[in-house]
Amino acid sequence: MSTSLKFYTDTHIAKAVAAQLRARGVDIVRCEEVGMAEASDFEHLEYATREGRVMITNDQDFLILVNHWSAQGRNHNGIMFCENEVQGTIAIGIIIKECLFYHEMIDGGAGTIEDDIVNHVLYIS
Repeated sequence: MSTSLKFYTDTHIAKAVAAQLRARGVDIVRCEEVGMAEASDFEHLEYATREGRVMITNDQDFLILVNHWSAQGRNHNGIMFCENEVQGTIAIGIIIKECLFYHEMIDGGAGTIEDDIVNHVLYIS
């Protein structure tokens, strides 16, 4: 497992989130940047897992998908799920704050990716 937290967003997350996190030194990619803009939710989760990235989304289908994965004994690298009330321009700041919190927690040694991120759904509200 990687020791640094990395992120991946689908099209539901504002491009400004990736731009602002990158400006703060966070490793993040958007689905469009890796040719996955039209991918299915399953393909997004597979990509994020394969690449060791936490999936950031507000698509509720991912909550169902990770339950199916867990039932099959499959692992994922974590989901940061944005609740319905996290919308519009204010959502950008909230998502960035949460990503930075977890990024700094892992980098600072206050937690580990394996214990605190992998196979967890982290709710952003």
